[in-house]
Amino acid sequence: MIERWVFGMLPSLVTSFGNDYWRTVPDSNELWMVDFFARWCGHCVRKTIDGKVKLAKVDCDQWPGVCQGAQVQAYPTVRFYRGQQNGRRQDVWGIQIQTQDKDRIIQVC
Repeated sequence: MIERWVFGMLPSLVTSFGNDYWRTVPDSNELWMVDFFARWCGHCVRKTIDGKVKLAKVDCDQWPGVCQGAQVQAYPTVRFYRGQQNGRRQDVWGIQIQTQDKDRIIQVC
């Protein structure tokens, strides 16, 4: 119960998205790592990569259309978005992060 309060109520540096994901991440020039999750998933862990990328999350229970559009099929799903290249909108599917190894994630960034 306390863990739920701490993670759900305390201020976070992570941006939470719903439908505004579509207006923000694909058109962004900034680097993003987005965690598509469901609150019931026990393996969903918050990670921070200080100063390198912006962090965000999408609650797939609350915003199923966003997760379906990004083709999220399992939880947790963490994707990396490199930012626009030459003014071209980036792919909404991003790059799937398949590791929990911090050093390997930083290499992707």
